[in-house]
Parts: sequence; C-alpha cells; structure tokens
Amino acid sequence: MKSLWTVMAVSLVATSLQAAPFTAPANSPLARKEHPRLFVTAEGVQAMRSRIQSYYKSDFQQFVNALDQLYSVAPGSGRLTEWNELFGAARSFALLYRVDPASVPGITAGHGRNEYGQKAISLGLYIAQRLPNDWSEAHHGSKNLTTSEGGLASLALQVVYDWTFGLASLEQRQQLADRLITLWNNRYNSGKVKLENHYAANVHVYAGALSFYGDTDLGAAYTAKAQAMMDSFQDVFLQRQLGVAERLFEGSSDWVEGDSYSMDGYVGIMLLAAAAGSAMGENYFATNPWLHYAPYYLYYHMMPMPYQGQYYFSQQNTSTVMAFRSSSTAMVMNMTAAMLQQADPNLAGFAAWFCEKSPYGLDVNQYEYYESHLFDFFYKFVFGTRHVAKKSPEEAGIPLSVHLGQGHAMRSDHGANDATLIQFYSPKFWYANGHNEEDMGALNIHRFGSLAVSAANTKNAGDGIPRVQSDGKGLALNNVLGLAGDRALSPEMGTINDGHDTPADFVEGANTHIGTVEAREYVPGLHDYVNYNYTRSYKGGSKASLARRAVVYLRGAVNHEFVVVMDRVQSAQEKYFVLHTVGDVAAVDGSWQSAGSGHWTGSGRTFKVTNRIDRSHGQMYLTSVLPAQAAIHKFGGSGYEWVWADGSRLDYSASAFTELAAYLLSDHTLQIRSAQGLFLTVMQLGDANTMGAPATVENISGDSYAGVLLEGERAVIFSRNETRLGNFSYSCKSTKTVKHLLTELKPNRNYTVKRGALLVASGSTGAHGTIAFSDNPGGEGIYTVALSGATAVERHDDAPLPHTLQLANHPNPFNPSTTITFTLPQAGPVKLQIFNLAGQLVRTLVAETLPAGTHQARWDGTVAGGGRAASGLYLSRLETTQAVAESKLLLTK
Repeated sequence: MKSLWTVMAVSLVATSLQAAPFTAPANSPLARKEHPRLFVTAEGVQAMRSRIQSYYKSDFQQFVNALDQLYSVAPGSGRLTEWNELFGAARSFALLYRVDPASVPGITAGHGRNEYGQKAISLGLYIAQRLPNDWSEAHHGSKNLTTSEGGLASLALQVVYDWTFGLASLEQRQQLADRLITLWNNRYNSGKVKLENHYAANVHVYAGALSFYGDTDLGAAYTAKAQAMMDSFQDVFLQRQLGVAERLFEGSSDWVEGDSYSMDGYVGIMLLAAAAGSAMGENYFATNPWLHYAPYYLYYHMMPMPYQGQYYFSQQNTSTVMAFRSSSTAMVMNMTAAMLQQADPNLAGFAAWFCEKSPYGLDVNQYEYYESHLFDFFYKFVFGTRHVAKKSPEEAGIPLSVHLGQGHAMRSDHGANDATLIQFYSPKFWYANGHNEEDMGALNIHRFGSLAVSAANTKNAGDGIPRVQSDGKGLALNNVLGLAGDRALSPEMGTINDGHDTPADFVEGANTHIGTVEAREYVPGLHDYVNYNYTRSYKGGSKASLARRAVVYLRGAVNHEFVVVMDRVQSAQEKYFVLHTVGDVAAVDGSWQSAGSGHWTGSGRTFKVTNRIDRSHGQMYLTSVLPAQAAIHKFGGSGYEWVWADGSRLDYSASAFTELAAYLLSDHTLQIRSAQGLFLTVMQLGDANTMGAPATVENISGDSYAGVLLEGERAVIFSRNETRLGNFSYSCKSTKTVKHLLTELKPNRNYTVKRGALLVASGSTGAHGTIAFSDNPGGEGIYTVALSGATAVERHDDAPLPHTLQLANHPNPFNPSTTITFTLPQAGPVKLQIFNLAGQLVRTLVAETLPAGTHQARWDGTVAGGGRAASGLYLSRLETTQAVAESKLLLTK
C-alpha cells in the first residue's frame, strides 16, 4: 500500500501552484482515455458483478424489477417527474447497461443490456435538454439524493456519458457534454472559502469534465473546455478542499460547521472522491486523512447516552440538533467502509459494523425517501458494506483517545450508553467560514448522559429547541476561560478573511495560526494530557499576552474519574471560567444568594451537577482549587437557560425551551470570576445512583508549580508560570499508593524522582515534558525531581527526521516500569504493542494516529487485564503503514 502521507504530500506538491494546468496522472484511466472511469474501471465492473452475485443478489433482482417498472415511464411524467427521480433513474439504467443483468446468474430482467443503455441515454438527454439554464446544485449536499429539490445533476450526466460510452453516438455524447459545460459556466463561484457545504454540493460541477476529458473526437472546442474545467477541479477539489482539509485538520478528520453541514460536506465530497479516484488512479479515501478518518469524526461526535432512544451529535456548532442515527451518517460510514476495505481493513470493518450491527447505523432500505433507483446504485452496488468483514470498536482497535482535527476526544470505553466522552477543542488554524465558531479551549463532558455542553442554538432545530433570533455566537457560549470586557468574551484574532483557502495559508506563523498544542500524551488506561497554547487568538495584544489551557483526563473506576483543567492567562482584565451545565448547579460547601432574575452569587468552592433527564444518571462534582480569590456566579431558570457572559439573556422563546434543549445544549451556567491569572479546576465524574460524597481534592501547589491530590491516590502537577519545571520538590500526603503525573517539565531530559533518599522513578521526560510514576509516600512524602542533560532523543525543530523508525526503552532491564521512546519519520497510524516470546499479545500501549517526531509510552509491566506480567524477556513492536520495528525488554522481579 502506498503511504498515506507520502501520497498526500505528492498530491499537495502537484496542486500547490495555481497556475499549473491540470495533467492527468500518468498511466491513470483518465490518461489512457478509458471508459468507464467514474467509480469503477472495466476491471471494477467485473468485481461489482461478483459482489452482486455473492452479497446483493436479491437486492439486485429488486433493483432490476423496479427499473423494469420505470422503463416505459416517459421522462417528466409519472414517477419520473421530479428532477431527483430522473437523476437517479438515469444513473441506475446506466448501471444495468454496464453490469448487464444477463451476466449475473439467476437474475431475470425484462429487457436487454442495450435497451437499458438506450434508456439511460434518453433520460440523460432529457435532463441535458430540459434542465433549467440557471440550474445550480442544492446547497445541502447530503440531501442531494433524497429530495424534490433535485440531486446531483452533473454527477448523473457524467455517469450516463461514461458508463454508456460506446453505445451513445457522438452527437448524443456532445449533448451531454454541452450541459455539463453549461453547469460549469453557471457554477457556484462566490468569494467564500471552499471547504464548506455550498462548495461541497457544487464541487461535482467543477469536476464536470471527468467524464469527457481526453475524448478528442468531441472536437477542439470541447477539448479546450475540458482542460479549463479540469483546471478548476484541481484548484477547488484537490487543493482547496482535500489540501486545505489535510492542513486544517492536522492529518485527521473534522469539520468547521455544525452537524448537518458536516454531513452535507462529507457526503458530497466523498461522492466526488470516489468518482474521481477511479479516473485518477488513486484511492483518495486511503491517501487523504480527512476522508480516511471520517469514521473517527462521527464516532467521537456522538453523545454516548441516547435521549428517548435517539443518539445525537455532540457538536452543537451552528447545529440543527441532528439525530445521529440517520441516512447521512450511514452514507459516510458506508462509503468509507467500501473504499477502505483493502487499505485499512480495521477501520473499514468498524465502519461496516457501524452501519449493520451497531445501535447507531441505519440500513439503506430504511433511508428516508428510500427508493431503490435512488440509493441502491451507490450504497449497495458501488459501495456497500455486506462484503466487508464487520469489526466492533474493540475488534478494530479503535483507540479511546484521538487527536480529532481541531480538537481531541477521549473516551472511557466503547459503551453505547454510559461511556465517558471528553471533547477538548484546540484548533491550530482559523478557517474564515461564516458558520465557524470561536471555541478555543472549549470542553464538552459526558458521563451517563450529558453534563457540560456548549450553550445556545442558532439554527432551525425543530420542536423543543428554541432558536436564538439575534446573534448567538461567542466564546462565552462554550465551556471556556474567557476575558471580561464584552459579553461574548471575544478573542482578538485579527483579520482572517475568506481568501485564505489554500494549503499555503495554513502553516505555523501564518495569520490563520491561532493556537498550538504543545504537548499531547495518551497513556492507555492511565491518563490523557493535552496542553494548548492559544495566545495567538489574541493577536491584538490589548486583551491578553498569554492564553493557555491544559486538560488531563484521569481514567478510573466508576465514580473515580477526573478531569483536571489548568488555565493560565496573562491579562489585566477579569477572567471568567465558564461552564454550561445540564441541570442545576448545587453548592456543596456553600450557598447561593439571589442577585436578580435568573442570577445567583455563591460561596464555597465545590459544586454538584446531576443529570436525571430521561435515562441519564450522570453526576459531576466541580472543585475550584485556584484562584484563591474568586467570585462565583450562577445563571439559569426560565428565560435564562442561555446567557451571555455578563448574564444578559439571549433572544429566544423561553416557552419553547424543553428538556431536549437542556439535554443537548445545557440550561444553567456556572462562572468563576477572578482577576488572578491561574485557574485550577477539578471535575469528578460518576453515577448519580452510587456516587455519594465528593472525593477529597487537596491543593499541593508551591512557588513554581500548581497541583492537586485527588482521593489521596492521584496527583497532577503543572507549572505555575510559563517557565517549564526543572528541579523542584513537592509534598504529597497519603497512606495509599499515589499515581503521579507531572507535566510542563523541560522535554527530553533524563530525570530522577526521589522520596527522601529513595529513588522511586527515573527515565526521560520525553517530547511532551511529563513524568508519571506510582509510589506510596507512607504518610507525608517529600518528592524531589532532578533533571539532567538532554536525552539522545532530543530533537530541535530544524533537525531532520530519521528515514526509518527508531525504537528504544529505558531503563532496561526494568522493574516496575519502563519508558518506550519511538521516533516516526512520517505522520500516520501507529500501533505499539508488547508481546511475549511465544508471540502472544500482552498489552497494546498505543493505537492512534500520531505526527512525525519523537513520542513516548510507558509500560508498567501489566497485562491487558491489569494483572502483573511474569518476569522475563518481552518484545515491543512498533508498526506503522510504512515499516515495523522491534526491541527487546527485560522485566525483572
């Protein structure tokens, strides 16, 4: 398999110069002037017949029967009145011509192959002749195959041209090409950015010459027009959509608009990626990370607990409050499963499982507006999932923690109804899309139902969710730390206009660059740590000279999970820690006093949120450890469910507010206000049925560091300022074994940790500047951290990456734990596993997509089930899409 990242880099280089004309890739079906070329080649048709015979035979017979019933219907009459019906029928009759029902044993058909082909041509010509001259594709892409507004006219015409090539006359092909040219001449061509739902729906028009490019018998005028059209395909699709997405989402998958817009975008662009990929000789699903990892985007944007049996999107950015179990999500998973079957069978298997076996998927036959000639063409015969081996998340090795485009997502497990889901939004670049929202540092928290989610709805969401009538966007409407001075807590990002939409606009230091994740460490079963510096979001400099949020997710048993948030801000303005909650905020160690309508001020530093909506039974205790001086505010009640940072209500109909709105978008707001610039906040997550009293949260901060001790069992430490921690000491008082996580240390330094004179840990701080170890202080212990010189793995930003994988561990031999350091020459999917000498898997340490560079993982000598591994020799195995490396480990007792 070609490297995902190598191919993408080549693709970007090939398309980075806007003036360079399009050239068909060497030896591609397009270059060889072959037909068919869209979705399938001649070899692909035979593979399609085999799939139909083995997996879709009864569906294909029903498909043939349905088309036989349409055969005598004149276009523009009866069931072929609406444009979408015409487009679907034209595609479907073309498929019958290309596959030929007579070639599939056991299939009976009312007409012969050429008759079906002629019917496809007649429908194509009717569309070409009767389509309005001002026709434009509907803006909402995922609905293009489902509504009377129409479908993808350009795609239908291209399929007819390409799949009936050899049957259609030259004059007929010219008429089809003429309409494709007219559609291109009328293409959507505003000054907006290209990676949004309007261009996603219309991008097929830009690719309108894929079907007839290279067919010189059409005439010189067509050849010239085909070149211009393919130049635009290269510019808009390859560069401004695929190229920008790769940069914007940092080699992962995401979308900058809300739920329904994202589905519009994915479905529309994926259809083109499949059609163009076969013509160009490249599987864009395999080589482009944005398409490749779309299943992650879906899976990690779904609320784990359903409301009244329905799962919902958790991303409420310009949301329509879209139900997750829909034809749109199933279409995305369907296409991805089929297109990744060979390149990534695990992810393909997961996507197929999602469609056919999970509680989230939707069978093709259940799609709204389902008719065989509208959907079976794509979602059974061209794509389809039945022939893809199904794999549950566990079987597919889906990681619990992922870097997801402009954020990070962390789950406790793969449970459908009770999993913890933490979403941390940490965008590196700003994309000036009108539907994008400022959400730097935002958090969503779910456990046994939603607990903390973003507030307000600005779109048409249907019954039960009121729409904010005036402006309803702003940092204040996310769970963030913001600066007072305006009710929206707006950052100062400077002028980032719609013209920024080429890969070159999304590089570090560019105006679009608004934040940087400076540390990201996922240690399976132990902790996740992300440190995000978004100072560049305040480019004006008058509001803030520093803005940083670090999030640590500590996994544990039910009721013993924690989210620790550190905010460090340098600004003369008052700071607001904002949390929008599902349910009232109860004061645990204080009380509330009314401060006006929907507004209370409070005392104490620990608060409780409980979600008992529908089946939910989640509970969260929030403890404000720092700042030392703070004012506590709460907002809520009828008409004040959604408020700006200053407590003023948003303009929405309070009478329309239902528990669904509360469940998906919150109904109370907690604010911790202070002039101080260091916030340390702990959220304990659990089950309201069994949680009981909050865990003890102790402040263990010092002059150079800020930290907490949780339940006497988990310690987390950050730097108190922007100076990374070096040599320092801290006190930890407990009679239990404490798991320590020290962050914001100088990276890639050898370290020792001593309790008194006893050495309790040693190793390297690694690329992310962390130390993790376990120890029982036996009462009050003083821990001394000492850093020495740089390790061998230290790498400056300008140092070249190695050409091969590097894998090592220290200490070795080891007891009880060892740090495994590995360096990746290229970004991509990575798996790091421990095996015994019999070749049996002992533990999976890493299974995720990582950037190029040096990374670390720790093995504490335990097996997958949590027990201790026997002493002896083990192998660490590092596997990427490019290579495999192994190293020996010796565990002593």
